[in-house]
Amino acid sequence: MAIYLFVTHSDNFSLLFDFTVLGIFLFLAPSGIRDIYERRRTKAIESRIPDFLRDVAEASKFGSNLADSIIAASDGQYGMLSVEIKKMAAQIRWGVSVDEVLEEFVKRNKSPFTEKLVLTVIEANRSGGNTSEVLNLIAVNSREAQVLTKEKYSQLSSYIIIIVIAYAVFLLTVLVLDIQFFPQMTKQIVSGTSASSFTFLNLSTIPLIKEILTGVAIVQGVGSGLMSGVLGEGRYQSGLLYAAILASIGYILIVLLGGV
Repeated sequence: MAIYLFVTHSDNFSLLFDFTVLGIFLFLAPSGIRDIYERRRTKAIESRIPDFLRDVAEASKFGSNLADSIIAASDGQYGMLSVEIKKMAAQIRWGVSVDEVLEEFVKRNKSPFTEKLVLTVIEANRSGGNTSEVLNLIAVNSREAQVLTKEKYSQLSSYIIIIVIAYAVFLLTVLVLDIQFFPQMTKQIVSGTSASSFTFLNLSTIPLIKEILTGVAIVQGVGSGLMSGVLGEGRYQSGLLYAAILASIGYILIVLLGGV
């Protein structure tokens, strides 16, 4: 992309935008892809934790302590969580305390949901009482919390479409100005027939205004992408890839169609 843009226009502002957009893409896109992968893994693990706690609670009904119940439940199938469960079971067999095993699990799988849930399990284990009943209650409540959170962001995700449409409308406005308005004004200025209401426009200010609009398009592309992540996942990191894509596509369209 950068090579093509470099050879198609060579003024200072355009070169600055070329390398700025390239830098934005190279900086945000890899981070965004990595975040998407890690977030999918985290979600896959979080979605199965209530099932695992339910099975641990079932094992606890026969009088087993939490450590033995985790080992008993480690033979279950929990998707991506299974690897973590087997690792915890192995650590417990090696003599590591169950509290330390659960804390290590949280460190390996950092997320507010997992941390809050596991710390609740640790506190419940330390306080004693009916472990099975407490774990069942935690499993049910965590599942309900996941459903509510999913519904919340499903409703907010519809606003992502509005953000993308708003950015597309802005790009269309910039392109109309570049393709139709500014060339016509340039002709009128050269011929000396420019309208009085546009006396602030001259042969030097028109290119400057076009560069400003291009810069605004890049910034808005990044901002729109980050906002999409906030609305879709509640985290701006989830919008890094969208920010890179929107800013790059917007700039390429302006260069190819608008002739910046």
